[in-house]
Amino acid sequence: MEKLTIKGNKKTPSVTLDPENRKLHFEGRSIPEDTVKFYEPILEWLKKYISQQRSEQTNLHVNLEYFNTSTSRYLFGIFKTLEKYHVSGNPVTIHWYYEKDDYEMLESGEDYASILKVPFKMVPIPVRE
Repeated sequence: MEKLTIKGNKKTPSVTLDPENRKLHFEGRSIPEDTVKFYEPILEWLKKYISQQRSEQTNLHVNLEYFNTSTSRYLFGIFKTLEKYHVSGNPVTIHWYYEKDDYEMLESGEDYASILKVPFKMVPIPVRE
């Protein structure tokens, strides 16, 4: 399976999905003009990834400074897909990064964590300048 890399810009996050190292990474802002067009290839890649059962740890790192409502729906879909994978015996941890003073982003991560059966690790980071 090939690595998927998407270069970010002002409206879309950088995405790195690395199957060899079992590390999935989202970083930046997510306010794409066409959310479906941006996130559907990611979901398709993820479905292929989880079809290859592994017993090794997979880590998803989500370091978004801002995301819109339509992105929220796709993030939930990504998390639900990983939850199924985790529940079937493939360990997954979601690392949710938030600026130390960004209580809304922390709360968003806690909301996801409260409704999903996959471990979430809340990771405070210094305030971006």
